[in-house]
Amino acid sequence: MSAGLRVHPVPVDHDGLRVDALSRTTARAVAVGAAHQFPTGAVLSPARRAQLARWAHEVHCFVIEDDYDAEFRYDRNPVAVMQGMDPSRTFLLGSVSKTLSPALGLGFAPAEMAPAHRAANIVAAAPPVLDQLALATFIDRGWYDAHLRAARRRFRSRRDLLICTLGAQLAQARVAGTAAGLHILLHLPDGTDTRAAVRAAATAGLRLADLDEYRAKRSAERAIVLGYGNISDTEIPPAVAVLREVLRQVQSVRSASGPDEDAR
Repeated sequence: MSAGLRVHPVPVDHDGLRVDALSRTTARAVAVGAAHQFPTGAVLSPARRAQLARWAHEVHCFVIEDDYDAEFRYDRNPVAVMQGMDPSRTFLLGSVSKTLSPALGLGFAPAEMAPAHRAANIVAAAPPVLDQLALATFIDRGWYDAHLRAARRRFRSRRDLLICTLGAQLAQARVAGTAAGLHILLHLPDGTDTRAAVRAAATAGLRLADLDEYRAKRSAERAIVLGYGNISDTEIPPAVAVLREVLRQVQSVRSASGPDEDAR
């Protein structure tokens, strides 16, 4: 928005981005996590991918695909990126942001955009050629695949530990979005003040996010986003214990304040 762009929020369901809703806007580009939408974890279905590709060609628009953590899929093979399906209309960004480092800043742009990039001098801000060659070598020699296999094993083990610990200590909550990525959604009992829970957790040293922070409008659904990419396995049990105590305190305050406190 600071660049003068107008943002059109588009709903997401279990099949990913609602392309029918997108087509009713005046948008000329769309940002989408086709393989793993953040933060819901939804995968853009084949039918929706075809719809989105048609939209991009019919309106002469572009798809900006954020492939930030699609390689971290634990219960089946990684989902293919949409860029391979339609490279002429799709920018692919973020593929190595979680697997290697966001500092690399590498991606793929449609060939027809090259003249515009040169005219705007965007090429001058491109990642160093040395970084690009190093990544190409890393991939060609099979080192990247080996790195991904090891990372998947490590993060799957950590995810399993987190889910197991949450199930044992927070039986009233429900986890979702566990099939891939480096975060999960923790759905809390109806009426839980998620904003208060996030603030109290921060005071206790836990960095959480209210799911509503990623919505255009506040919802009646109560959920928080728990990331586990930057925490050690040994830190998970005590962190969940702190979260349990935070939620207990928030529920106690709400009960003492009355059922309408969260709405005010």
